[in-house]
Amino acid sequence: MPKDIAIISYNENPNSHRTKDAIAIRDALNSNGYSAQLVHQWALNECNPQFKKQNDWERFDGVVICKFYSYWTLRELIRSGRPVVCANAAYVDDFGLGTTMHEHMSEDEFNVVDAAHSVTTGAFIPAGGIDIGDAVWVDSVQTSNHHVDVLIETLSGRAVLVAHKTHPLAYFGWYRMSQASAGSKLFELLVQTANWTFSGP
Repeated sequence: MPKDIAIISYNENPNSHRTKDAIAIRDALNSNGYSAQLVHQWALNECNPQFKKQNDWERFDGVVICKFYSYWTLRELIRSGRPVVCANAAYVDDFGLGTTMHEHMSEDEFNVVDAAHSVTTGAFIPAGGIDIGDAVWVDSVQTSNHHVDVLIETLSGRAVLVAHKTHPLAYFGWYRMSQASAGSKLFELLVQTANWTFSGP
C-alpha cells in the first residue's frame, strides 16, 4: 500500500502560481509510488478551522513542508513524530536541521560532499561537482553544531541537502521545483530524499 504523504503548500489551488512548486513535488512523489496530497498551510495555523492536531498528523506516513509563510507553529506536527522533508528554510531550526537561510540564489552548480549516504548513492551521484541543468531557486542553511550529515552544498560551502543522523528528518533546499527541467537530477534527489526519510514501516 502506498505511503500517505502530506505536502504542506501555500494553498490547495492547482491553478495558484504559489502552489506550483508543491504540485511538482507531489507529482514527483506520486509517480514514484507514493500517495501524496496537498495540505493547506493553514493546517499549521491555530486560529484557522483547518488547524491539525497531533492525531490529525499521525494519519500521514510523512510530511513535506514546502515554501510558504514562516510564522506558523509546528508544535502539533513535531509532537506527532512524523518523518519530515523540510523544503522551507524558515523551519529548519524547529527540526534541529540547521539555522535559517544563509543564501538565497538561483543556481545550477553544486558540490556533493557525501556520496556514501543512501540518498546520494540511490540517486547515483558521485562526490564532486554536480550540474542540475536549469538553474533553480535554492536556500542554503548553516549546520554548525547540528547532528546532521551534509550531503550537498553550494559552491561557497553552505548546506542545501541535509539528513539528520538519528531521526527521519531532511532538509531539501531546492524549494522551486517547478523550475527544474524535466531531466533534472533534482527529481531523483527529491525521490531518494523522500525514500530515505519515509523508509519506516
